[in-house]
Amino acid sequence: MTRQFTTLWAIDPFADKRTQLKVAQHLKEWMRQSPNTIEPASVLNPGQLRISVDTPDLREKFKTAAQKAFEKITQATKLPNLGEPSLIYCPEYSQRRSVLTFLDYAKEKKADLIAVGTHARAGVERWLLGSFAEALILQSTIPLLIVNPKTHLPKKIKTVLFPTDLSAASEKGLERLIPDLKRLKAKVILFHKMDYVLPETYSMIYRSDLYETYLKEDEARRHGALEKWEKKLASEGIDVDIVIDEKAEFIPKAITKAAKKYKAQVIALVTQTGPASAAILGSIARQVVRNSDCPIWSWHPPEK
Repeated sequence: MTRQFTTLWAIDPFADKRTQLKVAQHLKEWMRQSPNTIEPASVLNPGQLRISVDTPDLREKFKTAAQKAFEKITQATKLPNLGEPSLIYCPEYSQRRSVLTFLDYAKEKKADLIAVGTHARAGVERWLLGSFAEALILQSTIPLLIVNPKTHLPKKIKTVLFPTDLSAASEKGLERLIPDLKRLKAKVILFHKMDYVLPETYSMIYRSDLYETYLKEDEARRHGALEKWEKKLASEGIDVDIVIDEKAEFIPKAITKAAKKYKAQVIALVTQTGPASAAILGSIARQVVRNSDCPIWSWHPPEK
């Protein structure tokens, strides 16, 4: 007997209800193409109360208020195959610890996907409050479906944009997503941005014949790598297009523009953890998450 696909819906009972319901709308559309059960869950910590003391009495009142808010959200969604909501309490003030607690629960439930909404905060507000969704991106080895307040609701997922740096981790991530791509019956656009062609370097590079020759040779090498990936996906019955972007533009903006140009309903991002990759994530994936008009499908390979 085939195990049923399970989605864990990460809910913040005290966040803007509209954002939570938008996640639910996306899950409803997702289920039409990929039937699965949905289990709502929330992790609570004393930091959400904005108080410095965590007492048993306050904790119980906090849990009761969260439970009521949680039930209002889940009842308003009218999602099919919706399981009983679960509240998980983390006694530490650390957001990282809350994320790890939630992920331990997701692994225990054998979740195939985690759906989460983000407030798309920026600047001082994000620095002060942080983002559970963005912290989740850094830690989760379970694929994520991330929805921000600007996200448009697709009628059907026909096209998935897969930005890649051609790394081994990106290739591994693409292979991990193949079963889901087949289930969605979606076309994949393998999108690669020439990462050294930035506004600051464009005029210098294209002034030199030597650089122009190098760029042509390098593009051919990269295109060859993408063609191998294309053959792999085609052998799985997945329709694929290859796009290499040479324009002088920063990567996050190039990704969101490509999603609009090629009418992608989802952007699939593979991320990595560690100090260096976290810095890369801060400049690329986080910006895409905050500014994309379509949901983000994120995953990073487990560390060795």
